[in-house]
Amino acid sequence: MTSRLLLVEPSATMRYVLENYAQSLGFEVVAIGDYNKAEEALHSQFRSYGDDFAGVLLGWSIVPDDSFDTLINTLESTNFTDLPVVVMSTDMRAETRAWVAGREHTAVLQWKEYQSVDELLQKLLQKPTDEQDTFSAKFDNSDINVLIVDDSVSIRFALRDLFELQGYRVSVASGHDEAIATAQQSSFDIGVLDFYLQDGTGDALCRKLIADPSTGNIACAILTGTYADHIIKRSLRAGAVECMFKNESSELLLARIDALSRFVRQRKKLGAEQRRLDELVDTLAGATMVIGANDTISYASRQASSLLGFDNRANLLGLNAAQIVDIRKLRESSAGKFRTQWRDASQGLVNVVYRQIMLEQSNDIVLNFKVLAGAVTPALTNPVSHSANDIVNAMQFPQSSLAFVSALKAYPESLKDSTESVSLLLIDTFASEGAGEMLPSHKIDGLAGDIETALKNVYKRENHVARLGANRYGFLLRHTTQPQAFLLTRKIMQICNAIDTGEKSVSISCTGCLYGVSSNKDKTATQLLRLTSQGLDVVNQRTKNQALLLDLRRMLPVYASTANEKS
Repeated sequence: MTSRLLLVEPSATMRYVLENYAQSLGFEVVAIGDYNKAEEALHSQFRSYGDDFAGVLLGWSIVPDDSFDTLINTLESTNFTDLPVVVMSTDMRAETRAWVAGREHTAVLQWKEYQSVDELLQKLLQKPTDEQDTFSAKFDNSDINVLIVDDSVSIRFALRDLFELQGYRVSVASGHDEAIATAQQSSFDIGVLDFYLQDGTGDALCRKLIADPSTGNIACAILTGTYADHIIKRSLRAGAVECMFKNESSELLLARIDALSRFVRQRKKLGAEQRRLDELVDTLAGATMVIGANDTISYASRQASSLLGFDNRANLLGLNAAQIVDIRKLRESSAGKFRTQWRDASQGLVNVVYRQIMLEQSNDIVLNFKVLAGAVTPALTNPVSHSANDIVNAMQFPQSSLAFVSALKAYPESLKDSTESVSLLLIDTFASEGAGEMLPSHKIDGLAGDIETALKNVYKRENHVARLGANRYGFLLRHTTQPQAFLLTRKIMQICNAIDTGEKSVSISCTGCLYGVSSNKDKTATQLLRLTSQGLDVVNQRTKNQALLLDLRRMLPVYASTANEKS
């Protein structure tokens, strides 16, 4: 006997298309364009033998409609809960998906994919066996792996069931420690973290997940029962990309997860495209490096990183190009082919042949190069035993900073049995006048001596302050606690901003980067200076009067937003 379908769709065009397609599949179709008449047809189907509907093709209304609401309430009633329904939707909005997820024997299909209705009808109309669930997952979100962390058993498993009905892969954890262990064992795309946990808070968990390289790609959403501003701020500052509230409707919660899923998929797509680009560059162009307008390395192929001795390409990206190449020579040269010496990861000299291309619109420099075989000159042969003079010369610091670098080099060994700690602080200063315009170079040079004197008066430990460049200064801060180092950093930068230039129209601003020497004893003085310089370059690209706390990967504003803000 031919299966009989009820098709409900107000649009005559869409109704005609789907009616003809369903008939071509061998179904008998009763097509109705009015929701009230469709409800009447459902109630009257049992009056004649053979008039029963095997299923319903329901065009979902995207505008408020009382008759539509009455129809879906009928489909949810006891008499019709076993009737298979395929929802035809134009936008797959969250409320549509939530209704589909909450009703048995129901699926959803976009109108543009109407020809897939045959497969859905076959699944919905077949009689399930005891071992088989006819339609357990109604949406294909299996590419998204979700971790739910909540110490409430009921909330934890309610969220799991809701997300699994949407086709997500879901794991659960009851607290901070279990979440860390679970996240390290598997790769998760989204983490839904309760803010108040018995063994911690959601923002602390979020920060730890993001900081761990093995779990750092997870997109965290904080789940809380309150709309308190301080909780939202703490969550967002910790790196969460979303805040969700426990009293929200399921439709809104799913809409937020949908948005996060789109973000994750886009990030995965960009990552795949980046890897494909890297393969193409390595195959076609070989060792290639791009130096941006701000003189930092904005791109490097895997081959370029390898030839320059960088095991991890991330250590090369964002590096000040002057540490590798003669940036002044590159800026003064036009496009062409050249032979010269560069420095590699250990600051040894390598002979290279390179081709230079200038991108006029962006002022970027593209370098395609080869390292000549056997051409490594170990200017600094043993990274651990570099002299302070080697470091000063290699990093192009003034000779006046030699005592400062010697003190930095000696600290890891001298503090072995001490309760004190040491951190390296680098500060860049900027002078501007009028409407924020930077001063010309000759005026800045005239102020440099005044700034250096003022900064040395701030921190009077011998050899603990030095000028490391035209506008860069280094500090070795001794402290007993980490927050004390943050406060010292903020205080030094505030004093820097308050330096009297002698001209009312001229103001000083600064940027900073703080990196623990005591907590990174495995790194040489060269590495400490290079990493801190990279962090400072990152801050310079963002904004003035902020410092990057490199150990914590967070920004510290010179002037706190509130008087009682804790560092």
